[in-house]
Amino acid sequence: MTNPAFYSKVAGQFGGYPDWPPRETHYPEGDPEQYFDSVLTALGAGAGAGGGGTRLLDVGCADGRNLLAVADRFSRVHGIDLSPEMLAAARRNQREAGLDHVLFEVADASATGLPDSSVEVVSSRRGPLFPDEFHRVLTEHGTVVHLGIGEQDVRALKEVFGRGQHFGRWNTVPLAREGQAQLEQAGFRVEHRSFRFDEYFHSAHDLRGFLQKVPIFEDFDPVADRARFDAYVERAGSQRGIHLARHWFVLVARKQPELAS
Repeated sequence: MTNPAFYSKVAGQFGGYPDWPPRETHYPEGDPEQYFDSVLTALGAGAGAGGGGTRLLDVGCADGRNLLAVADRFSRVHGIDLSPEMLAAARRNQREAGLDHVLFEVADASATGLPDSSVEVVSSRRGPLFPDEFHRVLTEHGTVVHLGIGEQDVRALKEVFGRGQHFGRWNTVPLAREGQAQLEQAGFRVEHRSFRFDEYFHSAHDLRGFLQKVPIFEDFDPVADRARFDAYVERAGSQRGIHLARHWFVLVARKQPELAS
């Protein structure tokens, strides 16, 4: 989580991540969320029923809903975030799920405070990437699973607004390649998969509500941004809905054994 103030604002308004407005989504290259979850759950299941002794650290866990959905595959789950408001929502969701082997707490992903070699898996779903810290807390053959937002994500929308998450990064080193290089430098072997997909919002009202809840524009203001918003709706509208072109990626990084000197 790059800006805890933004996510705290969302949690304060909606009690955590709200249900998303209705939209139609097409995944010609697969659903990145499903792929991320399949990799993560396979790592947990690899130690036996219930995850055996597999321990998971999730960084940028937000309201915990996604983490709790895979938590039963692991023996111990530790979710960290910088937003106390999001973590309060996560604990409410945990109580409803009845999972007592999950711990949520405020912590910085760049300096988790966890002991060396204390978890088998680190996950980051649209969260931060700190390869050196992840390498430190992982056991010898541990794995990082990272879901990231690519530099081409909703580029046409950002160009209309003249700002936004990763604005202007589309002509530089791709974010997936940059993350891969950082992980490799820290001592991981990395697999990379990119996903391009399309979302169609049923109405301008639905898209406006969506933009208030995600960090595409952390400063999105329905009043101040009305002219830009209307211009994009006019440009991107079709019979299928208002189009957003998405670009995400997943990195699976396996820690390499250190060579004896």
